Amino acid sequence: MTAAVRQAKTRAGRGKAAGATRRSEREAAAAESPEALLDRIFAEVPDRLQAGDGLPEAVRKNRRARARRRLLDALAARGPYPVPEGLRGELRALVERWGQKSFEDAYPEADAFEIRCAEERAVLDAAARGDEEARFAAAERAYRREVEARYGQIEIRGLQLSARVRQDLEIAYVPLHVDGPSEELRPAKPRKAAGKSAKGEATTIEAKAASTMLRALERPRVLATDALVSHPRLLISGEPGSGKSTLLAYLATRAARGELDISTPGPELAPIPFLVPVRSLQDTAASPEGIAGAAGAEPWFVEAALQRGRALLLVDGLDEARTEIAGKVLPTLTATLDAYSGNSAIVTTRPAAAPGKEESAPRGFARAHLVPMTRDEVGIFIDRWCLAAELSLNKPRGQAEIDARTAADDLKERVRASRAIEKLAETPLLCSVICVVHRFLGQRIPERRVALYEAITNVLLYEWDRAKFAEGAAIGKLDAHAKRALLARLALSMHRARRAELPAEEVVKRLAAHLPDLGRQEDEAAAIVAEIRDRNGVLVERAPGSFAFSHLTFQEYLAAMELVNAHDYDQLLRNHMNEWWHEVIVLSAGFPGAHADRIIRGLLDKDGDAVAEGTMLAAQCAETAIEVRQPLRKEIERRVALLVPPASVTDFVTLFRLGEVSGPVLLRFLDKTSTEGKASIIMALTYMRYEPATRAILKLLKDPSQTSRSFANLHKMTEQTYTLAECAALFVVMLIRASEAAFSAFLDAMPAADPSAISVLRQFSDVERDAHERGKLEALIKRAEAAPAKASSASAARSPRRAARSG
Repeated sequence: MTAAVRQAKTRAGRGKAAGATRRSEREAAAAESPEALLDRIFAEVPDRLQAGDGLPEAVRKNRRARARRRLLDALAARGPYPVPEGLRGELRALVERWGQKSFEDAYPEADAFEIRCAEERAVLDAAARGDEEARFAAAERAYRREVEARYGQIEIRGLQLSARVRQDLEIAYVPLHVDGPSEELRPAKPRKAAGKSAKGEATTIEAKAASTMLRALERPRVLATDALVSHPRLLISGEPGSGKSTLLAYLATRAARGELDISTPGPELAPIPFLVPVRSLQDTAASPEGIAGAAGAEPWFVEAALQRGRALLLVDGLDEARTEIAGKVLPTLTATLDAYSGNSAIVTTRPAAAPGKEESAPRGFARAHLVPMTRDEVGIFIDRWCLAAELSLNKPRGQAEIDARTAADDLKERVRASRAIEKLAETPLLCSVICVVHRFLGQRIPERRVALYEAITNVLLYEWDRAKFAEGAAIGKLDAHAKRALLARLALSMHRARRAELPAEEVVKRLAAHLPDLGRQEDEAAAIVAEIRDRNGVLVERAPGSFAFSHLTFQEYLAAMELVNAHDYDQLLRNHMNEWWHEVIVLSAGFPGAHADRIIRGLLDKDGDAVAEGTMLAAQCAETAIEVRQPLRKEIERRVALLVPPASVTDFVTLFRLGEVSGPVLLRFLDKTSTEGKASIIMALTYMRYEPATRAILKLLKDPSQTSRSFANLHKMTEQTYTLAECAALFVVMLIRASEAAFSAFLDAMPAADPSAISVLRQFSDVERDAHERGKLEALIKRAEAAPAKASSASAARSPRRAARSG
């Protein structure tokens, strides 16, 4: 016998012996009595866990004894059945955590463990009798309770308290909306003959695709929960921070309570939710066994639910699969749904990386996309966040509601006063960050944009700092200042390349180039990108393999910060004609330590004797700058007055060609000029479709003031008499075509609108051919007509037809 063979046999013998030893240990542990098990666990939990609690020794011993008796009672409630290995591990962890709380008598985890043990008894008894239906029913009751306990609360982030704060979903959750789900696009049927098609059938695939695209453009906005009623298999895509994971937790909780309406081909029984974080899936991926492991359920129970057509699979983060199983998730999910008919599934993912490319999904799924919150929904979010924050301080409910209402009303007013903040607040993540900023700055929001963006990024970086990264994580070695510096360098490199997104490998390359300046190794860049991949913050993985800043505003802010730190003002001035750089230029003037006068002087000099982009940017910089010399301010005012408000068609055309860069300047003059000047400014903002003017236009919708002289318009001086409300209505008609957020804001303002404005809307509604756009106009008119009757306006009697023609 060769030496190699002898060694192999020796190793095999040792392996068998080791396996036999492990089996023997498991059998011995399974046979261990509950008393012996608890004695061993408590003996292994050192008293030092309680050493710093300051309690008398007798009290600590009594509490420890009571805790042991309570857990013994809980195990006794399971009946005469052995304690499985998994439960023994959970029990030990529970004792350790309870010990850290000095074995306080009112410990919620102990309550939950006791209830769980009692519920398991019913499952085990039914299994012992061989009654599978009773076993399933008992397991279902226990599992529903567990799901509600696990997902029925939401973390209120950013409160900076000693412990993480969680509140009931019913208090803190704001229902999210999706665009109306589109049905799965199925392959076209084979053509019958060249140039022929069956009656009612599209002649080509392109025609079908065009029809599908048209329907997509007309999709209504519906509650995500309502979408499930007619689409039991649904793929929901959404940007980072849009609330996908929270939505699935909410659906799981509602389903666990039996409160979720969902259309299903299965039996008319309440669906059983299995929330499956894709990043938790193991080698078996989305097979029944893999679903059970990720959802924290028993494999037999998951398979029984699937067999009965009762399962609701909530698959969270299809794009977040680990590399080694990424190719298995979709095939195994599809195979599971094919093998077990009648079950429902909702899958979430980030949007596809490539423009125009749809996200991968199992066949037979409808598609929907989470849409930004409307103005009203942002208000509800703020109301609920403030209430949850006040309740987290253990205030009496009545007092918490009073304090929350005061804080929320103040914040909503501040958000609606700033279009920049209002746009940021459209996603749950950034809306919650704004709530945090408001709370910890003494119920105020910084008025200067630079200070506001600094406060918001501070909160996002703070959440990064709180994240529990693995021991030795590369990002954990960087403090907040180093993280900001690293991100600022990345933001500037992206902005120079005119990129809002980058492939992961390019992000790694750019971070690696800067890490040595921070005293770190280049090879840490890949680890940093991997560590932030699954955490929402300043930088996010917007689509699989593609990174971006969570809002373009943060890229602009950080790029401006990097340029100011480098005193690279020449680059700002070189790009003054490039709209991509305009916000960076304006923000740069607002940083402490920035040479705002130098930036402004350079911009004015770029225009020479003309009034163009440089002057308009200089005027905006003067607003964001902390300090500007008075002579320079006067020069800006003198130059702007040459063009605003436009006194001629030539002035109007110049402003129109300048585009959005002149928008902020026009807005500032809106309250400082004559009625004719206001009318001309409104028309200029209308032709620009300048959405940041929305809030100012809201006020003018109720203004019956009439022009008495001609005013400048795009093609001619307008001689007819107009009310400012009529001009504002033209802005409304133009803008609601491009912005759902603006439509929501105008809908709120309709009850106060002047009758002349309503007449203009009605005239446009009568001639509008697009059903979707006509529906918006009719909704505005209906809201106005539902308001209490207003005094008749002299302007209302005039025909609105010429106003419609001029629009």
